[in-house]
Amino acid sequence: MKKAGYASRSRLSRLLKVKKIEGVTTEEYAHRLRKLSEGVIEDEKAERAAKVFSAVSDPVRIKILKLLEEESMCVCELMEALSMRQPLISYHLKFLREVGLIRAVKKGKWVFYKIADKKVLRVIDKMIELA
Repeated sequence: MKKAGYASRSRLSRLLKVKKIEGVTTEEYAHRLRKLSEGVIEDEKAERAAKVFSAVSDPVRIKILKLLEEESMCVCELMEALSMRQPLISYHLKFLREVGLIRAVKKGKWVFYKIADKKVLRVIDKMIELA
């Protein structure tokens, strides 16, 4: 019986013929494909990467990260720099903080935000170069 989410065995069988793969059963080929998938990237790393990509998929969050690369800032500084209202800045900061890209540092009554890991900024810079 075909498992949900897997290609049908007849489809894989036809594929083996098209790719001219001989001496391998459909089951062996299916097993090899599943093993290949396991070795590509660990599930936890893939989930973490997806969260980071989601976090940097918004232009405002990229700008916030680039500003924080220059110096740590509080919400009011980011509001002024980006000409945005406090709720929107706070929303983006929360998103970035939950993913672990920035961290909050409290100094008295003030909360300043800073980059948690500079490696992410290097990746963002490369993405900007490619854009």
